[in-house]
Amino acid sequence: MSTDKEKSSLQKITVNLPQETIAILKRLADEQGITATAALRKAIATEDFLRRETVNKDAKVLIKEPNGVTKQVVFI
Repeated sequence: MSTDKEKSSLQKITVNLPQETIAILKRLADEQGITATAALRKAIATEDFLRRETVNKDAKVLIKEPNGVTKQVVFI
């Protein structure tokens, strides 16, 4: 549950998203058992972290599949 201090630091914004993006957001929330708002916060925090760790440091994010194939995630 949010405290009064946490609630006072929140700011409401309105965004327009296509139905496909809303469906993805709802799926992410459902898969994690969290609200769409919490899923959106996590997505933003993840993007921020990955950009700080890769783009700003000239590093790479790699995904290794179970079959041993490695793919690089590229941020543009």
